[in-house]
Amino acid sequence: MPDAVKRPAATWEAPAVKPLDEAIWQAWKAKGRARDRQARETRIKALKWGSIVALLVVAGLWSQLASYEIVIRCVLAAAAVGIMLETFNKRQYALGAIFGGLALLYNPVAPVFSFSGNWQRALVVASAIPFVTSLAWRDLEAAPID
Repeated sequence: MPDAVKRPAATWEAPAVKPLDEAIWQAWKAKGRARDRQARETRIKALKWGSIVALLVVAGLWSQLASYEIVIRCVLAAAAVGIMLETFNKRQYALGAIFGGLALLYNPVAPVFSFSGNWQRALVVASAIPFVTSLAWRDLEAAPID
């Protein structure tokens, strides 16, 4: 009976490691930051468009949506707070203050108005103006000046 253990003919060696190229690393990080920035802008734009549509639907279906007033207030206040935080992040404080006012206006905890009369419907339609303005403001900011 042989006491020797068979050994493989070749031994395994780790593959050679290529040193990190700093330029490639920086390009990869920049690409990731650009992708994250684009995704954030897309989410914010969707929030703005969704808020505009929600405000116009609420104004259009005024009498049918009165029983869902608390849900509408929560959604609109949350959207206003989200856009307010984004505008503060971009140092657009005046626009952020307007969205802060909208958040207070649609506050579900202490309602300022009820969804009952025609002037409130006009207020809901007018509340879409800051969202439209913020969309236009973003486009004006991105446009090159010649």
